[in-house]
Amino acid sequence: MKRVETVIALPLLVAAGGCGEPSARIPTYHEDVAPILAANCASCHRPGAIASFPLLTYEDAAPWASAIATATAQRTMPPFSMDNSGACNTFVEARWLDDAEIATIGAWAAAGAPAGDATKAPPEPTFSPAGLDRVDMTIDMGLTYHPNEQVEDDYRCFIIDPGLTEDRFITAFDVKPGEARQVHHLTLFALDSPDAEEAAATLDAEEPGPGYTCYGDVRVPDARWLVGWGPGESALFFPEGTGLRMKAGHKTVLQMHYNKENGVFPDRSTIDLRLAESVPHEAVINRIADTDLRLPPRQPAHSESEEVTIPPYIDSVTLWGLWPHMHTMGTKLRVTANHRGEEMCLAQVNRWNFHWQGFSHYTKPITLTGGDSMRITCSYDTMGRDTVTTWGEGTYDEMCIAFFFMTEQE
Repeated sequence: MKRVETVIALPLLVAAGGCGEPSARIPTYHEDVAPILAANCASCHRPGAIASFPLLTYEDAAPWASAIATATAQRTMPPFSMDNSGACNTFVEARWLDDAEIATIGAWAAAGAPAGDATKAPPEPTFSPAGLDRVDMTIDMGLTYHPNEQVEDDYRCFIIDPGLTEDRFITAFDVKPGEARQVHHLTLFALDSPDAEEAAATLDAEEPGPGYTCYGDVRVPDARWLVGWGPGESALFFPEGTGLRMKAGHKTVLQMHYNKENGVFPDRSTIDLRLAESVPHEAVINRIADTDLRLPPRQPAHSESEEVTIPPYIDSVTLWGLWPHMHTMGTKLRVTANHRGEEMCLAQVNRWNFHWQGFSHYTKPITLTGGDSMRITCSYDTMGRDTVTTWGEGTYDEMCIAFFFMTEQE
């Protein structure tokens, strides 16, 4: 903590009298900290949302001052997987405090969390997401589900038939969690073939009650990503001119992740979709993955890598965003590209947390060309394992993936 306190005073220095030496101005909640929490934390830390305590007032925040300072200094909060410092790109959806904001919170906590002048406090944040400009379809679970009270995190998959008679393209979506206190994230996948639909139906039939267990993955070969959402996110609009195809006559699988930290409540979540008959550039979700994992036990830092080459017949690919994915032993992830002989950083995850995942779009899309290569490197802490861990979809298996939202030109 001493190192943090040394740094945190620097952006808050003001001129002092006497010998002209600067003195540190102590930040206060109402003037300095409240605007930071309102902009970056309150969407989850409010009554009825996923966080276990609110951060809307001084009375809310002051008892948690030390914990807030620690979590922000360690960048475990606000939750965001990618490094958004600019060292490896920046992202539209980033929940990211700059160094000065972290320093301000640290100095406030170290000074005893002073309240300051309440007349200078910003207005209490309001939460009224704009939503979509139009809703062409709503994906509905079709039932009310009561999460499993015997597990800390319930991952449940539900088969849903959108009823499309013609292909359509998703260009934007808005998730409406039925119970924001416990819906940790959700993902919607397309089942594009009879085999995929049959595999999902078999899993559903094998378990009592609605849906089936699907920790980490929907457990269906070739399920294709359509929608991904995490707490605090509002309506998401895909880059102009792009969209993801929904095929007529095929079903989808909705993966729900329920966390019971705030209790267990019946849920019926929905997803509003904006659709187009066609788009200039059909987007796809492609992945780079290291599926040949063999992680030795009792290793504090073990890394494995995989490299792929973009086929030379492809003129170019544009990367618009990505979703990294590992399981619970993952610690770090990095994706790079070799573009015409020069290395480019595509994604850097410095502190992986399996429980906070999401899709992030680049503020500046990245273009690669045929013949370029991409490499993914994942790091793991296997100290808690006694046997070799391999690739798999189960709780005690591991993965190493980066899913990219991309368009390509041949």
